[in-house]
Amino acid sequence: MKTAWALHLGLSLAVLSACTAAAADSPDPGRISVLEENDGIISHKDRYYTQGLQVSYLTPELAGDSIWNPLFDGVAYVLPMYRGEVGAQRRIEFVPIGQAQFTPEKVDVATPDPDDRPYAAWLYTGLHLLQENDQRSLNNLELLAGVVGPDAGGEIVQGAYHTLVGFHKAQGWHHQLATHVAGQFSYDYKRRFELPFGSGYAADAVPEAGVSMGNVYRYVDAGALFRVGNALAVDYGPEHMRPSLSGTAYSDYRRLPAGWFHWYAFAGAQAREMFYNMLIDNADTVAAHGLDRVGFVPDYVGGASLFFGHFLRADFVAVRRGKEFYGQNGADVFGGVNLTFDP
Repeated sequence: MKTAWALHLGLSLAVLSACTAAAADSPDPGRISVLEENDGIISHKDRYYTQGLQVSYLTPELAGDSIWNPLFDGVAYVLPMYRGEVGAQRRIEFVPIGQAQFTPEKVDVATPDPDDRPYAAWLYTGLHLLQENDQRSLNNLELLAGVVGPDAGGEIVQGAYHTLVGFHKAQGWHHQLATHVAGQFSYDYKRRFELPFGSGYAADAVPEAGVSMGNVYRYVDAGALFRVGNALAVDYGPEHMRPSLSGTAYSDYRRLPAGWFHWYAFAGAQAREMFYNMLIDNADTVAAHGLDRVGFVPDYVGGASLFFGHFLRADFVAVRRGKEFYGQNGADVFGGVNLTFDP
C-alpha cells in the first residue's frame, strides 16, 4: 500500500507543479476546491456510496503561449469543439487526490451479506481539460487514474474518521474488492440557455450529455440542471464526483456582479445507462454468485451555491440516486459540501 500511495503522491505533485508553473504569470491565482460527499450529511444511514473526498485546483485562463495549448490543439483534431477559436476560454482542473468509499447496508457484521454491495474504495488523481466557447457551452475532457482495492485506503480513512467522530467502525473491510489498477476517461458537453428577468436575476437551463469509459465505470449519460439566482454566468453548476450529474470546478468570477454576496439555487436530474461498474460487477470475487447490476440509474439533485465576493464559494447539494443493483434496499441518499477559495 505504501508503494501505491507514494506513486500517487509523486504523480500528483509533478502535475500540480506543471499546472501552477503555467499559471504563475497570471493575475488570477487560480482556485482550490475541497469537495466532500457523505451520506451522513443528510441521512443517518451509513451504506452504499458512503463517502467521497476530492481536492482540485482550477488554473486561471490559459494564455496563448501556455505549454498546455498544444495538448488542447491536439484534442481538437478529434473533438472540433476544442479548437482555439475567438471567444474560447481554456482552463485545466487538476485533481491531486480523490477517494470514494462504498460499503454494504449492514456494516456491523464481520462477514458481509453476499447479496449486498461489497466493500470497495477507489483512489485517483487526474486532469480535466476544460474549454468554454462563447460563454455558452462547456467541454470537459477528463482522465483519471488510480487504484481500486485495499491500496486505495478505504478501511484506513473511514476507520480513522469514525473513530474521530465516535461512530461505530465497519467490520467487514477485510472482504473488500481486490486491488486493481484503475483508469477512467470521460467527456461531457454542457450548454447554457438563460432567461433574464430583471434586477440582475435570471433563470437558466443547462442540458448535458456525456460518455465515460474505463475499467471502473462504462456508461452514457444525459441530464439537465435548472437554476435561478444572480450568479448564473459564473459557471455551469456545482462540482460532483463521478458518476453523477456531471460537474466540474470551472468558474469565471470576473462575471460576478458588483457586491460581496451572490447566489443561485438549483435542481436537476441525470439518467445513466450503465454498461459496467467494477464496484458491483466484481462482487463475484468476494461472494460466489455476485450481484446483478441495474442498467438504468437516475440521479436527482438539488441545492444552492453561495459566493462571498471573489474569495470564497460554498456549494450545498442533496442527491437521491436510484438503485444500482437488484436487491438493493431503497435509493442511495447523500449530501455534498464543496468549498472553493483562492490559494
